[in-house]
Formats: sequence, C-alpha cells, structure tokens
Amino acid sequence: MLAVEWEHQACLKDTQVNINSEFEIIKKYLSGIGASYLDSSSVELAGGDDCAVLAPKSKLLISTDTSVVGVHFLKTMPPQAIAYRAVSTALSDIAAMGGAPTAFNLSLSMPSLDSTWMKAFRNGLVKISKEHKIPLVGGDLVKGPLQISVTVFGRPGQNILLRSGAMPGDILCLSDALGKAYVGLRTYKSSPLINAKTRPYLFPKAQVEYAQAISLHASSAIDISDGILQDLSHLIGQSSVGCELDIAKIPVADSHFHKQCLEFGDDYQLLFTVPPNKLDLLERKIKSLGKQCHTIGVMKGARLKILNSPFKNIKNWDHFR
Repeated sequence: MLAVEWEHQACLKDTQVNINSEFEIIKKYLSGIGASYLDSSSVELAGGDDCAVLAPKSKLLISTDTSVVGVHFLKTMPPQAIAYRAVSTALSDIAAMGGAPTAFNLSLSMPSLDSTWMKAFRNGLVKISKEHKIPLVGGDLVKGPLQISVTVFGRPGQNILLRSGAMPGDILCLSDALGKAYVGLRTYKSSPLINAKTRPYLFPKAQVEYAQAISLHASSAIDISDGILQDLSHLIGQSSVGCELDIAKIPVADSHFHKQCLEFGDDYQLLFTVPPNKLDLLERKIKSLGKQCHTIGVMKGARLKILNSPFKNIKNWDHFR
C-alpha cells in the first residue's frame, strides 16, 4: 500500500522521471489512479506486484472489454475520451447485471510514447475513477497498435440481472433514447469538438444507478452495445421466449436518422424486461431518479416479431460480418 501511495504522490507532483522503459511509463502515467478507493473496494494489494489481491466478502462480477483503434474509437479522438470510453463500456456490463463496480484492470498497447497524449489519457482514467469511486489495480503495457483492454470487477446487488430471466408476458423496456452515440460520432467527424452532441459518443455513461434501481423488479437485462435487435436477440435466445417489438415506441435521438439510431449501437442503454405486476413499482423507482422507463414491447411467442417498422430490415453490429 505504501508503494501505491508513493506512486500516487509522484504522479500528482508530475515527477520528472527518465521515460525509457515500460515500468517508468506505468509509474508516471498509470499508477495511483483511484488509490483512495482501495480499502472501500476490498482491494488488499493493488499494482506493483505480479497480481492484485482482492478480498471480496460476497460474489464477484467480472467482465472484460477490448477497444481497438479504427473499430471502437477514432485515432483522432481526445486521449482522455479514449481512456474514459474504454473503461465505461466495460463498466456497462457490470451495470447490466445490476452490480456496483469496485475496481478495474487496464492493458494498453500503443505504438510509441507521446507524453502529452499519455497525460491526457491518464486524465480520462482519473475522471472515470472518481465518478465511480473505483481504483485501477493492475494491467499491462506493450508496444503495438493502439488498443485498450479493460477488466472490471463489481459487487452484485440483491438480485443479479441475467439475460435468461425473461418470461412470457413480461414487458420489454428501454432506459433512454437510442442513437445519441450515432449523432455524437457523426457530429464529431464534421466538427471535432467536445460538446453536448458529441459527449454521448466520446464519454458514454454506464447506467449503473439506473440498473441498481430496477434490479429488484426486472426479470432480465442487457446493455445495448451492438444495436437493439442484436442485443434483444441475445435476451430472446437466453430466455427461450419470443418478443413482439413495437418500433414506433422506441425513442430515438434524431428522427432524421431513425434507421441509423436503431442500427448503430454504442449507446450503452439498458434493455430489460419486467413482469406486468411489477411495472408500476419499477416506473416509480425510476421516476425518483429523474429518469424514464420506455415500454417498447412484450415477451411472447417463440421468436422476434417486429411491429410498425417503416424499414425493410434493420442491421446491427457484428465484428465478423
């Protein structure tokens, strides 16, 4: 712990070290992030040894997400956004199961050292660490094409939300409008600024608080990273129940790009089901957070049936297609 705290203080003072090795880059730019949250996150030993040591008192949620330049983010994006986005998209998996994030690991591959870029990248890690009160407890650094892999750890709530819990008759719900990421990316490509339109793509928010609020009432959940039909198909497959999805009821960020909003993904909103007799309780809980619950379909039948769609087909993301 003393070593971690020393590194944390060194980074705060921007200590001048001779940056000529992997270990010195880690010490200067990737150590001490979220060090003040170690005890509250059940971390006995963080970075600096061969492994971190976690001592949770209950079940542990674990998920890994990889972000590749040119696939998941633009090379021209601000480094702080690249870092924040890489961690937040991984945290979205913890949120989708109704959990609370406790810590994260980060492995970074980069072609060369740019100290200005690394300082900004660190700022993005610090930002999300503070927002969720989670420490960076380890990882790896290698030379290669720009790529970030993040492993997140979390505590489950009283009810772990699975993709397999939907039942016939359950109501299909959505946490917020789709397409904000699409509009954000489109806007950023034409004018590379951080503003209200581009922020949902550059700095996506994992719906942690929302998911915890619905976890006692919802029967299943998944986050929307690959587009609504792709992710709904996972829920349908795991739960072995069909769905009637009403396209007209799905809110979108911009009606001029209706189809793109449905197809693009990257929104990290929650798609979830709730028994009809619990819907009122769930909606009241969500309203107390100042948020909404959009009912967009019902689980029934044996397969997906799309209602009120003005489109011949809706495609979603697949890495290998």
